[in-house]
Amino acid sequence: MRRLNQIPHLRWWLWMGGVGLVFVSAAVLVLVNQNKPRADESPSVVEHEPSAIVLSLPQVVSEPLVHTVQEETPLPALDFPPGSVEEACGFNEFPTFWVVGEVSESNDYKHSIEVLESNEACRAALEAHINGINPYLWSKGVNHFPFVFVVLDEPLTFGRIFADPNGDLIRVQDALSNPECLLPEDETNWELEETCHADAVLNYALLNRFCFDEGYRNQNWTLYWPEDNPTPEQDRFMWKQSLERQWVRMQCETLSSTLELTSEQNPILYELVMSLDPSDPEPWSKGSSALLIELAARLGDNAAGLTYSSSYGEDGSQYGRFSWLLKSDQWWEFTSDKDPPSVDRFIQVFRMLALASARRPDPRDEFQFDWKMVAQHLCAQPYYYGDKKSTHEAYLQYLEQNPANEPAEIIAEELVAFREKYDNPKSCKEVVHEIRQREFTIAPVLTALDKFEQVALELDVYD
Repeated sequence: MRRLNQIPHLRWWLWMGGVGLVFVSAAVLVLVNQNKPRADESPSVVEHEPSAIVLSLPQVVSEPLVHTVQEETPLPALDFPPGSVEEACGFNEFPTFWVVGEVSESNDYKHSIEVLESNEACRAALEAHINGINPYLWSKGVNHFPFVFVVLDEPLTFGRIFADPNGDLIRVQDALSNPECLLPEDETNWELEETCHADAVLNYALLNRFCFDEGYRNQNWTLYWPEDNPTPEQDRFMWKQSLERQWVRMQCETLSSTLELTSEQNPILYELVMSLDPSDPEPWSKGSSALLIELAARLGDNAAGLTYSSSYGEDGSQYGRFSWLLKSDQWWEFTSDKDPPSVDRFIQVFRMLALASARRPDPRDEFQFDWKMVAQHLCAQPYYYGDKKSTHEAYLQYLEQNPANEPAEIIAEELVAFREKYDNPKSCKEVVHEIRQREFTIAPVLTALDKFEQVALELDVYD
Protein backbone atom coordinates (compact mmCIF):
# COMPACT_ATOMS: atom_id res chain seq x y z
CA MET A 1 0.00 0.00 0.00
CA ARG A 2 1.32 3.47 -0.88
CA ARG A 3 2.09 5.74 2.04
CA LEU A 4 -0.04 8.84 2.52
CA ASN A 5 2.81 11.24 1.75
CA GLN A 6 3.35 9.48 -1.58
CA ILE A 7 -0.12 10.45 -2.84
CA PRO A 8 0.31 14.02 -4.05
CA HIS A 9 -3.36 14.84 -4.37
CA LEU A 10 -4.15 13.59 -0.88
CA ARG A 11 -1.15 15.38 0.69
CA TRP A 12 -2.30 18.64 -0.94
CA TRP A 13 -5.90 18.08 0.24
CA LEU A 14 -4.84 17.54 3.86
CA TRP A 15 -2.81 20.75 3.78
CA MET A 16 -5.82 22.62 2.49
CA GLY A 17 -7.94 21.13 5.30
CA GLY A 18 -5.51 22.70 7.77
CA VAL A 19 -6.00 26.12 6.14
CA GLY A 20 -9.76 25.97 6.66
CA LEU A 21 -12.88 23.86 6.16
CA VAL A 22 -14.13 26.42 3.65
CA PHE A 23 -12.03 24.73 0.92
CA VAL A 24 -12.67 21.11 1.96
CA SER A 25 -15.65 20.38 -0.26
CA ALA A 26 -13.90 21.64 -3.42
CA ALA A 27 -10.76 19.63 -2.62
CA VAL A 28 -12.74 16.44 -2.16
CA LEU A 29 -14.51 16.91 -5.48
CA VAL A 30 -11.19 17.41 -7.28
CA LEU A 31 -9.78 14.21 -5.78
CA VAL A 32 -12.83 12.19 -6.68
CA ASN A 33 -12.90 13.40 -10.27
CA GLN A 34 -9.16 13.28 -11.05
CA ASN A 35 -7.84 10.26 -9.24
CA LYS A 36 -10.18 7.68 -7.69
CA PRO A 37 -8.14 5.76 -5.10
CA ARG A 38 -9.06 2.35 -3.76
CA ALA A 39 -11.99 2.10 -1.40
CA ASP A 40 -9.79 1.62 1.70
CA GLU A 41 -7.80 4.80 0.93
CA SER A 42 -10.62 7.08 -0.23
CA PRO A 43 -11.50 10.09 1.92
CA SER A 44 -15.21 10.43 2.62
CA VAL A 45 -17.54 13.27 3.61
CA VAL A 46 -20.39 12.70 6.05
CA GLU A 47 -22.99 15.44 6.32
CA HIS A 48 -24.54 15.74 9.79
CA GLU A 49 -25.95 19.25 9.44
CA PRO A 50 -26.23 21.57 6.44
CA SER A 51 -23.51 23.82 7.85
CA ALA A 52 -21.21 21.15 9.30
CA ILE A 53 -18.88 18.63 7.60
CA VAL A 54 -17.14 15.82 9.45
CA LEU A 55 -14.14 14.18 7.77
CA SER A 56 -13.42 10.46 8.02
CA LEU A 57 -9.80 9.66 7.08
CA PRO A 58 -7.37 6.86 7.97
CA GLN A 59 -5.87 7.62 11.41
CA VAL A 60 -7.69 11.00 11.55
CA VAL A 61 -10.15 11.66 14.42
CA SER A 62 -12.87 14.27 13.93
CA GLU A 63 -13.91 16.71 16.66
CA PRO A 64 -17.54 16.26 17.81
CA LEU A 65 -20.09 18.81 16.59
CA VAL A 66 -22.13 21.03 18.89
CA HIS A 67 -25.55 19.50 19.65
CA THR A 68 -24.59 16.08 18.24
CA VAL A 69 -26.00 13.07 20.06
CA GLN A 70 -23.80 12.06 22.96
CA GLU A 71 -22.65 8.53 23.67
CA GLU A 72 -24.76 6.38 25.95
CA THR A 73 -23.98 6.97 29.63
CA PRO A 74 -26.09 5.02 32.15
CA LEU A 75 -27.94 7.34 34.53
CA PRO A 76 -28.41 6.58 38.22
CA ALA A 77 -31.80 5.15 39.17
CA LEU A 78 -34.32 7.59 40.61
CA ASP A 79 -37.11 6.95 43.11
CA PHE A 80 -40.50 7.43 41.46
CA PRO A 81 -43.91 7.30 43.20
CA PRO A 82 -45.79 4.02 42.59
CA GLY A 83 -48.29 4.39 39.76
CA SER A 84 -46.64 7.51 38.42
CA VAL A 85 -45.86 7.91 34.71
CA GLU A 86 -42.16 7.61 35.47
CA GLU A 87 -42.59 4.36 37.41
CA ALA A 88 -45.18 2.76 35.10
CA CYS A 89 -43.21 3.57 31.94
CA GLY A 90 -39.92 2.35 33.42
CA PHE A 91 -37.98 5.61 33.17
CA ASN A 92 -34.99 4.09 34.97
CA GLU A 93 -34.53 1.77 31.98
CA PHE A 94 -34.75 4.58 29.42
CA PRO A 95 -31.58 5.54 27.54
CA THR A 96 -30.16 9.02 28.00
CA PHE A 97 -32.49 11.43 26.22
CA TRP A 98 -29.95 12.83 23.78
CA VAL A 99 -28.85 9.35 22.70
CA VAL A 100 -32.28 8.75 21.16
CA GLY A 101 -34.22 12.01 21.19
CA GLU A 102 -33.75 14.73 18.63
CA VAL A 103 -35.35 18.13 18.29
CA SER A 104 -36.50 17.51 14.71
CA GLU A 105 -39.90 15.96 14.06
CA SER A 106 -38.33 13.59 11.52
CA ASN A 107 -37.20 11.32 14.33
CA ASP A 108 -40.11 12.25 16.59
CA TYR A 109 -38.84 10.41 19.62
CA LYS A 110 -39.26 6.89 18.28
CA HIS A 111 -38.45 5.41 21.67
CA SER A 112 -41.50 7.14 23.18
CA ILE A 113 -43.74 5.69 20.48
CA GLU A 114 -42.34 2.21 21.00
CA VAL A 115 -42.90 2.44 24.76
CA LEU A 116 -46.49 3.61 24.36
CA GLU A 117 -47.27 0.88 21.84
CA SER A 118 -45.79 -1.93 23.93
CA ASN A 119 -46.47 -0.94 27.57
CA GLU A 120 -50.14 -0.97 28.58
CA ALA A 121 -49.42 0.16 32.16
CA CYS A 122 -47.48 3.12 30.79
CA ARG A 123 -50.35 4.13 28.51
CA ALA A 124 -52.84 3.94 31.38
CA ALA A 125 -50.68 6.04 33.72
CA LEU A 126 -50.01 8.58 30.98
CA GLU A 127 -53.70 8.84 30.10
CA ALA A 128 -54.62 9.52 33.73
CA HIS A 129 -51.84 12.11 33.93
CA ILE A 130 -52.69 13.97 30.71
CA ASN A 131 -56.44 13.90 31.29
CA GLY A 132 -55.81 16.16 34.30
CA ILE A 133 -53.65 18.69 32.41
CA ASN A 134 -55.03 22.06 31.38
CA PRO A 135 -53.99 22.53 27.72
CA TYR A 136 -53.21 26.21 28.36
CA LEU A 137 -50.73 25.21 31.07
CA TRP A 138 -49.15 22.38 29.02
CA SER A 139 -46.07 24.42 28.32
CA LYS A 140 -43.34 26.33 30.09
CA GLY A 141 -43.44 30.06 30.67
CA VAL A 142 -47.20 30.34 31.31
CA ASN A 143 -47.18 31.35 34.97
CA HIS A 144 -49.15 34.52 34.26
CA PHE A 145 -52.24 32.76 32.91
CA PRO A 146 -55.43 33.17 34.99
CA PHE A 147 -55.74 29.37 34.96
CA VAL A 148 -52.72 29.25 37.30
CA PHE A 149 -54.51 31.13 40.07
CA VAL A 150 -58.21 30.34 39.59
CA VAL A 151 -60.11 27.23 40.70
CA LEU A 152 -63.10 26.32 38.51
CA ASP A 153 -65.99 24.03 39.37
CA GLU A 154 -65.61 22.52 35.90
CA PRO A 155 -61.90 22.78 35.07
CA LEU A 156 -60.58 22.76 31.54
CA THR A 157 -58.53 19.62 30.89
CA PHE A 158 -57.51 17.31 28.08
CA GLY A 159 -59.87 14.78 29.63
CA ARG A 160 -62.75 17.18 29.02
CA ILE A 161 -61.66 17.84 25.43
CA PHE A 162 -61.33 14.15 24.51
CA ALA A 163 -64.38 12.92 26.46
CA ASP A 164 -67.01 13.16 23.69
CA PRO A 165 -65.73 14.79 20.47
CA ASN A 166 -68.61 13.56 18.28
CA GLY A 167 -71.19 14.70 20.81
CA ASP A 168 -69.51 18.10 21.09
CA LEU A 169 -69.68 18.54 17.31
CA ILE A 170 -73.41 17.78 17.31
CA ARG A 171 -74.00 20.26 20.14
CA VAL A 172 -71.97 22.97 18.37
CA GLN A 173 -73.96 22.42 15.16
CA ASP A 174 -77.16 22.71 17.18
CA ALA A 175 -75.98 25.90 18.89
CA LEU A 176 -74.83 27.70 15.77
CA SER A 177 -78.01 26.82 13.91
CA ASN A 178 -79.78 28.92 16.56
CA PRO A 179 -79.55 32.62 15.62
CA GLU A 180 -79.78 33.53 19.32
CA CYS A 181 -76.37 31.90 19.89
CA LEU A 182 -74.63 33.80 17.08
CA LEU A 183 -73.90 36.82 19.24
CA PRO A 184 -72.81 39.79 17.12
CA GLU A 185 -69.28 41.20 17.51
CA ASP A 186 -68.39 41.77 21.19
CA GLU A 187 -71.85 41.18 22.69
CA THR A 188 -72.11 38.85 25.69
CA ASN A 189 -75.03 36.91 27.13
CA TRP A 190 -73.94 34.53 29.87
CA GLU A 191 -77.52 33.35 30.41
CA LEU A 192 -77.19 31.39 27.16
CA GLU A 193 -74.44 29.14 28.56
CA GLU A 194 -76.54 25.97 28.66
CA THR A 195 -78.92 26.72 25.79
CA CYS A 196 -76.01 27.36 23.41
CA HIS A 197 -73.75 24.59 24.77
CA ALA A 198 -70.88 26.97 25.58
CA ASP A 199 -68.81 24.12 27.07
CA ALA A 200 -69.05 22.08 23.86
CA VAL A 201 -68.07 25.14 21.80
CA LEU A 202 -64.84 25.46 23.80
CA ASN A 203 -64.13 21.72 23.70
CA TYR A 204 -64.63 21.52 19.93
CA ALA A 205 -62.42 24.55 19.31
CA LEU A 206 -59.51 23.13 21.30
CA LEU A 207 -59.93 19.66 19.79
CA ASN A 208 -59.46 21.22 16.35
CA ARG A 209 -56.53 23.30 17.51
CA PHE A 210 -54.59 20.44 19.05
CA CYS A 211 -55.49 17.66 16.65
CA PHE A 212 -56.19 19.10 13.21
CA ASP A 213 -53.98 22.18 13.47
CA GLU A 214 -51.31 20.02 15.19
CA GLY A 215 -51.23 22.31 18.20
CA TYR A 216 -49.47 19.58 20.18
CA ARG A 217 -46.34 20.37 18.16
CA ASN A 218 -46.39 24.07 18.96
CA GLN A 219 -45.85 23.95 22.71
CA ASN A 220 -42.94 25.72 24.37
CA TRP A 221 -41.00 22.65 25.52
CA THR A 222 -38.19 22.64 28.06
CA LEU A 223 -34.93 21.31 26.62
CA TYR A 224 -31.64 20.88 28.46
CA TRP A 225 -28.87 20.68 25.86
CA PRO A 226 -26.13 18.03 26.11
CA GLU A 227 -23.42 20.63 26.76
CA ASP A 228 -25.48 21.84 29.76
CA ASN A 229 -24.97 18.41 31.39
CA PRO A 230 -28.62 17.74 32.30
CA THR A 231 -29.22 16.13 35.68
CA PRO A 232 -30.94 12.71 35.74
CA GLU A 233 -34.15 14.49 36.81
CA GLN A 234 -33.93 16.91 33.89
CA ASP A 235 -33.19 14.08 31.47
CA ARG A 236 -36.27 12.16 32.63
CA PHE A 237 -38.38 15.33 32.50
CA MET A 238 -37.56 15.67 28.78
CA TRP A 239 -38.65 12.06 28.25
CA LYS A 240 -41.90 12.77 30.06
CA GLN A 241 -42.59 15.71 27.75
CA SER A 242 -41.91 13.46 24.78
CA LEU A 243 -44.32 10.80 26.01
CA GLU A 244 -47.01 13.40 26.69
CA ARG A 245 -46.77 14.81 23.20
CA GLN A 246 -46.82 11.38 21.57
CA TRP A 247 -49.86 10.35 23.63
CA VAL A 248 -51.79 13.43 22.47
CA ARG A 249 -50.72 12.82 18.88
CA MET A 250 -51.82 9.18 19.01
CA GLN A 251 -55.13 10.16 20.61
CA CYS A 252 -55.72 12.68 17.84
CA GLU A 253 -55.04 10.04 15.19
CA THR A 254 -58.00 8.00 16.46
CA LEU A 255 -60.43 10.80 15.59
CA SER A 256 -62.54 10.89 12.44
CA SER A 257 -61.64 13.52 9.87
CA THR A 258 -65.32 14.56 9.88
CA LEU A 259 -64.57 16.42 13.13
CA GLU A 260 -62.25 18.84 11.37
CA LEU A 261 -63.61 22.37 11.05
CA THR A 262 -62.76 23.35 7.48
CA SER A 263 -64.66 24.59 4.45
CA GLU A 264 -64.22 21.11 2.93
CA GLN A 265 -65.28 18.89 5.85
CA ASN A 266 -67.94 21.09 7.48
CA PRO A 267 -68.67 23.93 5.03
CA ILE A 268 -71.92 25.20 6.60
CA LEU A 269 -70.55 25.18 10.15
CA TYR A 270 -67.28 26.74 9.00
CA GLU A 271 -69.08 29.64 7.30
CA LEU A 272 -71.19 30.26 10.41
CA VAL A 273 -68.08 30.38 12.61
CA MET A 274 -66.14 32.68 10.28
CA SER A 275 -69.15 35.02 10.10
CA LEU A 276 -68.49 35.82 13.77
CA ASP A 277 -65.35 37.75 12.82
CA PRO A 278 -66.08 41.46 12.41
CA SER A 279 -62.50 42.28 11.39
CA ASP A 280 -61.03 42.83 7.95
CA PRO A 281 -60.31 39.89 5.63
CA GLU A 282 -57.20 37.79 5.98
CA PRO A 283 -54.45 38.00 7.04
CA TRP A 284 -55.92 40.02 9.91
CA SER A 285 -58.97 37.85 10.59
CA LYS A 286 -59.04 35.43 13.51
CA GLY A 287 -58.86 31.68 13.00
CA SER A 288 -61.89 29.47 13.52
CA SER A 289 -60.65 28.08 16.84
CA ALA A 290 -60.06 31.56 18.29
CA LEU A 291 -63.52 32.70 17.18
CA LEU A 292 -65.17 29.68 18.81
CA ILE A 293 -63.21 30.14 22.07
CA GLU A 294 -64.20 33.80 22.33
CA LEU A 295 -67.82 32.89 21.50
CA ALA A 296 -67.79 30.32 24.33
CA ALA A 297 -66.58 33.06 26.69
CA ARG A 298 -69.28 35.46 25.50
CA LEU A 299 -71.87 32.70 26.06
CA GLY A 300 -70.75 32.22 29.66
CA ASP A 301 -68.31 29.28 29.83
CA ASN A 302 -66.04 30.23 32.73
CA ALA A 303 -63.03 28.32 31.42
CA ALA A 304 -63.29 30.09 28.07
CA GLY A 305 -63.46 33.34 30.03
CA LEU A 306 -59.94 32.70 31.37
CA THR A 307 -58.30 32.07 27.99
CA TYR A 308 -55.69 34.16 26.28
CA SER A 309 -53.23 33.32 23.50
CA SER A 310 -51.21 35.86 21.55
CA SER A 311 -50.10 33.03 19.24
CA TYR A 312 -53.67 32.39 18.07
CA GLY A 313 -55.02 35.92 18.43
CA GLU A 314 -57.68 35.07 20.99
CA ASP A 315 -58.64 36.77 24.24
CA GLY A 316 -61.59 35.13 25.90
CA SER A 317 -60.66 36.80 29.18
CA GLN A 318 -62.08 40.13 27.98
CA TYR A 319 -65.56 38.61 27.56
CA GLY A 320 -65.98 36.28 30.54
CA ARG A 321 -67.56 36.77 33.95
CA PHE A 322 -64.22 37.74 35.48
CA SER A 323 -63.17 40.27 32.86
CA TRP A 324 -63.64 43.13 35.35
CA LEU A 325 -60.73 41.68 37.34
CA LEU A 326 -58.57 40.12 34.63
CA LYS A 327 -58.37 43.40 32.70
CA SER A 328 -57.51 45.49 35.75
CA ASP A 329 -54.10 47.05 36.41
CA GLN A 330 -54.01 45.31 39.80
CA TRP A 331 -54.34 41.87 38.23
CA TRP A 332 -51.74 42.66 35.60
CA GLU A 333 -49.22 43.85 38.21
CA PHE A 334 -49.92 40.80 40.38
CA THR A 335 -49.41 38.22 37.63
CA SER A 336 -46.92 39.76 35.20
CA ASP A 337 -44.23 40.61 37.75
CA LYS A 338 -42.82 38.26 40.36
CA ASP A 339 -41.48 41.01 42.56
CA PRO A 340 -39.80 40.47 45.92
CA PRO A 341 -42.21 40.73 48.89
CA SER A 342 -42.90 44.27 50.03
CA VAL A 343 -45.53 45.95 52.18
CA ASP A 344 -46.94 48.07 49.36
CA ARG A 345 -47.15 45.12 46.96
CA PHE A 346 -48.80 42.85 49.53
CA ILE A 347 -51.41 45.43 50.58
CA GLN A 348 -52.35 46.00 46.95
CA VAL A 349 -52.50 42.27 46.19
CA PHE A 350 -54.58 41.37 49.25
CA ARG A 351 -57.03 44.18 48.65
CA MET A 352 -57.53 42.76 45.16
CA LEU A 353 -57.85 39.18 46.47
CA ALA A 354 -60.36 40.26 49.11
CA LEU A 355 -62.48 42.10 46.55
CA ALA A 356 -62.36 39.22 44.07
CA SER A 357 -63.18 36.61 46.75
CA ALA A 358 -66.27 38.45 47.99
CA ARG A 359 -69.54 36.55 47.69
CA ARG A 360 -71.72 37.31 44.68
CA PRO A 361 -75.50 37.08 44.21
CA ASP A 362 -74.90 34.58 41.40
CA PRO A 363 -72.53 31.79 42.57
CA ARG A 364 -71.30 31.38 38.99
CA ASP A 365 -69.69 34.81 39.32
CA GLU A 366 -67.69 33.92 42.42
CA PHE A 367 -63.93 33.90 42.05
CA GLN A 368 -62.11 31.09 43.84
CA PHE A 369 -58.35 31.44 44.15
CA ASP A 370 -55.81 28.64 44.30
CA TRP A 371 -54.10 29.87 47.45
CA LYS A 372 -51.18 27.50 47.04
CA MET A 373 -50.31 29.12 43.72
CA VAL A 374 -50.80 32.59 45.20
CA ALA A 375 -48.37 31.78 48.03
CA GLN A 376 -45.84 30.26 45.64
CA HIS A 377 -46.06 33.27 43.35
CA LEU A 378 -45.62 35.81 46.14
CA CYS A 379 -43.04 34.03 48.28
CA ALA A 380 -41.03 31.42 46.39
CA GLN A 381 -37.76 32.52 44.83
CA PRO A 382 -36.40 33.28 42.30
CA TYR A 383 -38.11 36.62 41.73
CA TYR A 384 -38.57 37.74 38.15
CA TYR A 385 -39.09 41.38 37.40
CA GLY A 386 -38.36 41.54 33.70
CA ASP A 387 -36.78 44.83 32.65
CA LYS A 388 -38.02 46.68 35.70
CA LYS A 389 -34.73 46.57 37.57
CA SER A 390 -32.52 47.57 34.65
CA THR A 391 -34.95 50.32 33.59
CA HIS A 392 -35.16 51.77 37.08
CA GLU A 393 -31.42 51.53 37.56
CA ALA A 394 -30.87 53.40 34.29
CA TYR A 395 -33.33 56.11 35.33
CA LEU A 396 -31.68 56.61 38.70
CA GLN A 397 -28.24 56.69 37.11
CA TYR A 398 -29.52 59.35 34.70
CA LEU A 399 -30.67 61.43 37.67
CA GLU A 400 -27.32 60.84 39.29
CA GLN A 401 -25.58 62.30 36.26
CA ASN A 402 -28.09 65.16 35.98
CA PRO A 403 -28.53 66.31 39.61
CA ALA A 404 -30.47 69.45 38.65
CA ASN A 405 -33.69 67.42 38.74
CA GLU A 406 -33.29 65.78 42.16
CA PRO A 407 -31.03 66.43 45.17
CA ALA A 408 -28.10 64.04 45.20
CA GLU A 409 -28.99 62.63 48.65
CA ILE A 410 -32.49 61.63 47.50
CA ILE A 411 -31.06 59.90 44.43
CA ALA A 412 -28.57 58.02 46.59
CA GLU A 413 -31.33 56.92 48.99
CA GLU A 414 -33.50 55.67 46.13
CA LEU A 415 -30.63 53.70 44.64
CA VAL A 416 -29.79 52.09 47.97
CA ALA A 417 -33.45 51.22 48.67
CA PHE A 418 -34.02 49.79 45.20
CA ARG A 419 -30.90 47.65 45.21
CA GLU A 420 -31.63 46.44 48.72
CA LYS A 421 -35.12 45.38 47.63
CA TYR A 422 -33.85 43.07 44.90
CA ASP A 423 -30.45 42.02 46.21
CA ASN A 424 -31.61 41.32 49.79
CA PRO A 425 -35.35 40.65 49.54
CA LYS A 426 -37.51 40.43 52.63
CA SER A 427 -39.31 37.20 53.46
CA CYS A 428 -43.08 36.94 53.37
CA LYS A 429 -43.03 36.54 57.13
CA GLU A 430 -41.24 39.85 57.59
CA VAL A 431 -43.63 41.68 55.27
CA VAL A 432 -46.77 40.23 56.88
CA HIS A 433 -45.39 41.17 60.31
CA GLU A 434 -44.87 44.77 59.14
CA ILE A 435 -48.45 44.92 57.83
CA ARG A 436 -49.83 43.70 61.14
CA GLN A 437 -47.69 46.22 63.00
CA ARG A 438 -49.49 48.97 61.08
CA GLU A 439 -52.75 47.89 62.74
CA PHE A 440 -54.37 47.28 59.38
CA THR A 441 -58.13 47.10 60.10
CA ILE A 442 -59.89 46.23 56.82
CA ALA A 443 -61.52 42.91 57.76
CA PRO A 444 -61.72 41.24 54.29
CA VAL A 445 -58.06 42.07 53.65
CA LEU A 446 -57.05 40.61 57.02
CA THR A 447 -59.06 37.47 56.24
CA ALA A 448 -57.22 37.08 52.94
CA LEU A 449 -53.92 37.70 54.71
CA ASP A 450 -54.70 35.02 57.32
CA LYS A 451 -55.53 32.48 54.61
CA PHE A 452 -52.37 33.31 52.71
CA GLU A 453 -50.21 33.04 55.84
CA GLN A 454 -51.60 29.60 56.69
CA VAL A 455 -50.95 28.23 53.19
CA ALA A 456 -47.48 29.79 52.94
CA LEU A 457 -46.52 28.11 56.21
CA GLU A 458 -47.81 24.73 54.97
CA LEU A 459 -45.78 25.10 51.77
CA ASP A 460 -42.66 26.13 53.70
CA VAL A 461 -42.21 29.33 51.67
CA TYR A 462 -43.13 31.76 54.48
CA ASP A 463 -39.72 32.37 56.07
